[in-house]
Amino acid sequence: MSVRTLLAIALSAVLSAAGTAPASTPLDVYFGDGGTSAFYHWDGALDVPGKMLRQEPVGEGFYASNASLATRILYSSTDGRFDRGVIESSGLLYLPKGAPPAGGWPLVVWGHGTFGIADVCAPSWKRPTPRDGSYVDAWLQRGFAVVAPDYQGLGTRGVHPYTQAKPEGYSVLDAARAALAAYPARIANRVILTGQSQGSGAVLSATVLAPRYAPDLGLVGTVATALVQRAEDHFDVAGDVLGDDSARYLVMRLLGGGFRPGTPTPDELLTTKGKLLLEAARTSCSRDLIPVAREHGITARNAFNATPERVARMPQSLAVEKVKLSVPLFVGTGLADSVIPPGQQYDAVVELCRLGDHVQWNTYDGVTHSATSNRAIEDAVAFARTALAGHEPPSSCGKLVKPGALQKPDRSIPFSD
Repeated sequence: MSVRTLLAIALSAVLSAAGTAPASTPLDVYFGDGGTSAFYHWDGALDVPGKMLRQEPVGEGFYASNASLATRILYSSTDGRFDRGVIESSGLLYLPKGAPPAGGWPLVVWGHGTFGIADVCAPSWKRPTPRDGSYVDAWLQRGFAVVAPDYQGLGTRGVHPYTQAKPEGYSVLDAARAALAAYPARIANRVILTGQSQGSGAVLSATVLAPRYAPDLGLVGTVATALVQRAEDHFDVAGDVLGDDSARYLVMRLLGGGFRPGTPTPDELLTTKGKLLLEAARTSCSRDLIPVAREHGITARNAFNATPERVARMPQSLAVEKVKLSVPLFVGTGLADSVIPPGQQYDAVVELCRLGDHVQWNTYDGVTHSATSNRAIEDAVAFARTALAGHEPPSSCGKLVKPGALQKPDRSIPFSD
């Protein structure tokens, strides 16, 4: 038996005894670990969250041409998955060129979309995609500092709790705290959260957590594109299980501990085909799983030892928190988004408005899932500037119209893959 397996068994036992990881759903808490440099491993004290632990410069491939400073960062955060206290987390930090304004540049926290659950998929290690690099660069050019967390366990020790609210929310908020603590004269405590797809859930979770977890942060608004959160805790067999690309997302959620308590273990639940995706996910990233699934004919129907209806009920809820947000929210939806259907995003916006949130909802013709963040950038910046000026951005809650049929992608729009 390997040292990794022994450690996983030992830690799982400790967590189960503490009541934080049900014995009925054993989890390899080290799944996906390895492949990053010593920078990502911290052996010193971890006393408080939101502290900058170390930095190192990054260069070619990190979209830093419009940055006066671009660094890989390691900072302290709170374990939102196993309640182990303070842990290390990683990310990227960029400062714009030129002299900062009086009080410093406002800070954007960028929550990235799905990269994978293996350490080597962390954007601070793998490098941001051209889409994400373009988005960060757009904020830099407009005079915003940007900090981009990898999220708990992505790059650093421990499993990455993919799409789980507290781990991602804590990572977002503590990245902002660490950036402010490291550059107090150059970054202002005036914070905008922005996220795409998986990142939209991360920043919405952070917005919910902020008043009680990080009341010291000067949060003024949140931007969410390709909204992953749903109106209610419901399952969709057709979309969640029988969709063409459902298997890799379900396997990543399962391996990150994102299925409900009482779910069979991955070893029990996954078929031989499903285990091929499991092994690929240990060292490869989300897009790398696509050719594996195609080569072996893997679908969510044949990856699990359970009916599609039962599998659809297993993942944890993606429903919006039933609390009123303390800051205004911008939501951007591509009307050609086949990954998170516009109608599903509309239902979530309706629910956010029902909860009393101040929501500006913009939709974009011909825009796909991947293209949404960059297509929405001008509107997102205008929203941020309005919120930073102390004004209320326009609300869409009184004039919501449900989208029609899914539109065809406009391939002339950048990043509409």
